[in-house]
Amino acid sequence: MKKVLIITTLIAGFAVLSAFNSTNNTELTKIETLSVGDFCDGWEDGYCEGWKDVKGSLSLCPLTPLCPLPELGQDSYRGGYNRGFKAGMRAANND
Repeated sequence: MKKVLIITTLIAGFAVLSAFNSTNNTELTKIETLSVGDFCDGWEDGYCEGWKDVKGSLSLCPLTPLCPLPELGQDSYRGGYNRGFKAGMRAANND
């Protein structure tokens, strides 16, 4: 009888906890995902332009490395572009 009571209590507790699903968390996740996407778009564009700045404007861009995690306050397109530009220049100089 104790096992049935414990199992029933656990199932009821799980049902109650799962009923309180907040929709605000979903909105925050979408906003963070969009900003990381903008950062990565800027990273790719900046990397190519940094490469071309060293190798010449008619050179072909290499494959862009994976987008790094943005630093705090640098998660916009411009932050990704600036960081990618510097990384592209370093890669072109080391090539």
